[in-house]
Amino acid sequence: MGIGDVRYELYGLLSGNPYVSGPLDSLGIESDRALLLELEGFIRLAAIESTMERAINGDKPALFLITGVGNSGRTSLANHMLYAYQRAATARLAGYRFVVHRVERDDMTHDAYQLLRSTLLSLRNKMHTSNIEIPPRLQRGFTTLSHRAPTNPMNEYDLQEIAEFAATAFAAHDAGFGIRYEGVSTKELLTQAAKVFENTRTVVVFTIDNYDHASTVQLTDADRQAFARRGHVIDLSALTPRQIAVLADGRWTGEPPSPFDLDGVQRAFSTRPYTIGQAMQHLAVLLDCRLSEYDSDEPWPTDGLLMHEMWMQLKMWQAEKWNGLGDPHG
Repeated sequence: MGIGDVRYELYGLLSGNPYVSGPLDSLGIESDRALLLELEGFIRLAAIESTMERAINGDKPALFLITGVGNSGRTSLANHMLYAYQRAATARLAGYRFVVHRVERDDMTHDAYQLLRSTLLSLRNKMHTSNIEIPPRLQRGFTTLSHRAPTNPMNEYDLQEIAEFAATAFAAHDAGFGIRYEGVSTKELLTQAAKVFENTRTVVVFTIDNYDHASTVQLTDADRQAFARRGHVIDLSALTPRQIAVLADGRWTGEPPSPFDLDGVQRAFSTRPYTIGQAMQHLAVLLDCRLSEYDSDEPWPTDGLLMHEMWMQLKMWQAEKWNGLGDPHG
């Protein structure tokens, strides 16, 4: 065995390290759907699904605002909400088609009107590609919106009318749409989008960085309460040590049981708060470290491949001190 070799096969890991973290896309990647774990209350999937069903049955929008720091799971949850809406709509109508407009973090601006304008025109283009007929009155609305100069914007009720007509046209073809705004940078987008889509059967998910920094949106209690009157606010906090132990066990895809000493995980992660992304980074490195240090050929389960509390604490301390891994400010 060479220095640094990571032999995942000793654990029966056919697909490599199961703790490698990154945003999940439940809507686009079927295998990702099972990876979003409730973790004993961190996420409440049943409540989300019920909200989607009520919105669809009531011909109303499902509006969600997700806040959290970096690596807290905002994007993964937002993507799962789009999937949950699609699933609820498909359960009601077989053959339902669902299209999505996603504004990524790098495309986010402080101009709420232009973001909404871009959203509606994107939906127009998606109607074309999905062979959804655009009625003449809606086409006129799209044309006006496209040609109107930014200095002479349409008001939010004109935008609302376009959104409602678009939703009706989608529904006539057994289809619908969802929207995700990642890293919202202006509170005006929350209020204006809620108004534009307030009578539209759709799902709109906003994610916001929860940092006390001049470059991030600072939501007051009044802002949160105002949004909560129309939708749902979800705050993604750090995981508890118990939730991290459940994560270590739940994401394990190798030979059972998990090689992590789960009681030891709780104690090793009890020194300070960890977001889900930070916890995943540590778990991934711990797994690789154990495999790179193990010089035997006997596969799991064996004492040499079990990760004990003291060993985990040492490796986590080294990773944080030398590499900045899991830095709460990163």
